[in-house]
Amino acid sequence: MKFFKTSTIVILLLLLKIKISTSETLKLELNERKFGKSEVLVELIFPNKKSNIFPLIISQHGSTLDAKIDGSSVRTDEHTKRLLKKAIENGFAVAIVDAFYTHDIKPNQKHRQPWAADYATGIAKFLSEDKRLDPNNFFFSGFSYGGHHAHFLYEKLNFTDKYSWAGIIAAEPPCNAFFQAKKYKTPVLTIKGGESHYKPQPCEILTKLYKDMGTKAEIKIFPKSNHFFSHNGRITKGIAFNGCNENPIIMKSFENWTFLNGEKANRKIAIKKCMTKTSGSGKTREDLDFAIDETINFVKQNLR
Repeated sequence: MKFFKTSTIVILLLLLKIKISTSETLKLELNERKFGKSEVLVELIFPNKKSNIFPLIISQHGSTLDAKIDGSSVRTDEHTKRLLKKAIENGFAVAIVDAFYTHDIKPNQKHRQPWAADYATGIAKFLSEDKRLDPNNFFFSGFSYGGHHAHFLYEKLNFTDKYSWAGIIAAEPPCNAFFQAKKYKTPVLTIKGGESHYKPQPCEILTKLYKDMGTKAEIKIFPKSNHFFSHNGRITKGIAFNGCNENPIIMKSFENWTFLNGEKANRKIAIKKCMTKTSGSGKTREDLDFAIDETINFVKQNLR
């Protein structure tokens, strides 16, 4: 009798665990400035909680697809996988984007990466019609390449759309080139590792420029963390746009670039001066869950 009760409890707990969330896979054809129309795979996941409407986090992976979501063909990274778990626990829906779905892109092929901010805009427009989602509480979170495009998303803001970004989170972005800071209604959080091969200095500069313009912006730096929020990081050979740390590039438009100090710049000059043959390694990820907590807290604080 005692064994039966214990077994029943275990079975019930397993059933509860299975029913934490429900998901559906979407295949969307979206416009993007580099490849034109492309198919993008999105896993849309809802908490299994009674609610008329859910806030949404759209999560964009980085250059390395090193994680999978159970039961899904959508590829992603460890950052998004852990963010998904915490988001579902806190009652948020999550849209996981596979930006490389129709493109065989390797981590070192930065020049081939699609413009993820275009995808994010297209996905947000599509999902704003979903009655299960709150279009006033859409958040965008990206890691590395995805984090870079989190900042680029400001260039795509359009307040005539049926949705609005309640917050933008950039985890470990390279801030060595960014659009000219303006005053935006949408707050932004940047999360950095102090020992990353993408140095925090240009992100600190960008955060100050946002604040100077009146945008609600903050930066959180984990001093001992590398690019993957790990403590065992080291600088390795590779390729990265991570130079010009004290004099980053400001893009006033796609054609009009200058360095922070006012010097003229263009794509050719930027590649010559700011591209390096370095990368980072080390994936013990001691601080990754803490970085995810920062994201979840930011979302909670900025719900409308």
